[in-house]
Amino acid sequence: MEIVASYVPRPGADPREEVASPPRGATMVEIRADLLGDGADWQALVAACPLPAIVTLRSSAEGGQGPVDPAARRAFLTAAARSRAAFVDLEGERDAACLGEVVPAERAILSLHFTDGVPAELERRAAALFARPCRFVKVVAAVQRLTDVAAVVRLAVGCERGNAGQRRGIVFGTGNAGRVTRLLGPLLAAPLAYAAWGEDRAAAVGQYTPAALTALVGHLRGRPRRLFGVVGRGVGSSLSPQMHAAAYRAVGLPYLFAPLEVEEEGELDALVQPAGEGLFDQLGLPTGGFAMTMPWKGEAARRCTLLAPRAERAAAVNTVLPRPGKVLGDCTDIDGISRVLLESGLELAGARVVVVGSGGSARAATVALMLAGAEPLVVARDGGTAQRMARTLGARAVAPEETFGAVAVVNATPAGKDGEPSALLEGLRLGAGAVAVDLVYGTRPTLLELLARQRNWNYVGGREVLLYQGASQFAAMCGVAPPLRAMAAALGLEEVAA
Repeated sequence: MEIVASYVPRPGADPREEVASPPRGATMVEIRADLLGDGADWQALVAACPLPAIVTLRSSAEGGQGPVDPAARRAFLTAAARSRAAFVDLEGERDAACLGEVVPAERAILSLHFTDGVPAELERRAAALFARPCRFVKVVAAVQRLTDVAAVVRLAVGCERGNAGQRRGIVFGTGNAGRVTRLLGPLLAAPLAYAAWGEDRAAAVGQYTPAALTALVGHLRGRPRRLFGVVGRGVGSSLSPQMHAAAYRAVGLPYLFAPLEVEEEGELDALVQPAGEGLFDQLGLPTGGFAMTMPWKGEAARRCTLLAPRAERAAAVNTVLPRPGKVLGDCTDIDGISRVLLESGLELAGARVVVVGSGGSARAATVALMLAGAEPLVVARDGGTAQRMARTLGARAVAPEETFGAVAVVNATPAGKDGEPSALLEGLRLGAGAVAVDLVYGTRPTLLELLARQRNWNYVGGREVLLYQGASQFAAMCGVAPPLRAMAAALGLEEVAA
């Protein structure tokens, strides 16, 4: 698979020096002339690039900053065709007259970008481009929901099955919901993926870096045998795909684990279906299971036809397993929480442990503690919600200031993920030596981690919980023993990987 790193200038940096050192993992570079600014010497960048280059002048009509004027575009494309660029991007609705006449067909990428969403006539308009002689056809649409994802993937599947084996279609969606299409597109259609120059230098929302793409799909050659995914809101930052991909690579499974952005509860109906009946099954991509995350753990549990006893008790699932004629649900969060608390050296029987939150993750944490013989104390922003949850599970709801004497706390909310203040967490009154467990994780220290440093608590991060719940989840989904060291390494937990 070719990975095209789209160059986005950094203020104050020398573009020529940067282009001369492409990101690791990239095999091609896209020079976005429309992003370089007036008077920039894009030809010098093409000359400085050690990798094959694609030259693009994305117009303002298709999400870029370039001109729409035909004369200006023709002049640019003429210069691009005379440059050392391997390929030149032509917009199908503006530059078609230049195809063959100005830019040779074998060097042309004929593109079409739908910035306002997926049109009903997506396949028809794509077919018009495929009818033209060119090296690649690039079709990109802004994706917001699962129905949009389905339309884009359907087009990619059509590219895989058509074109007499010539995979010319570069097909994907933009936006956070489009991430799954950026992974499936190069596996189904043309084996070419556009990537970000760096973590903070994406040319479009949802772009992966070359390293991330390699980690997620580098073990695959063509379409995955099974598709898995993490389902929730804001799942673009989830580390579950990297963790599961590392496990697939370690044991030799040709599977894909992708982020599936679901904003509305009703969208779950298309996913939580018996084997062979779900959204992706209908597109020819057999679904193996889903990892459910916030805020859909309770809603997913209600859609399962058979729940593990612990998941039924928690009324929450984080693991959905489609089977013929039914859908199984389990809650491996319980394994992750129990494991990290036991490894911290706590004797849980009879111990008071605080659970912060009142959602599906908090219910899972409460059940995990009760199964271990502990006494959970529920603390939530809404006292009434905390009381109802505690009463349902047989626990006790308390105020933050009533937590003195507890030996541990489990934060089952997004509060403090990026270190931002939280009166709920700051109001806890655990003594020195207590264990503080986060279910969330981020790129910066969480608030609970900062509090643990200040108050002499023993901190356990969300990545460790993710590892152990993920190991149980992997076993349930794949039926083989989890490669724990490979999964730990993917999460940056070197002490576990060792």
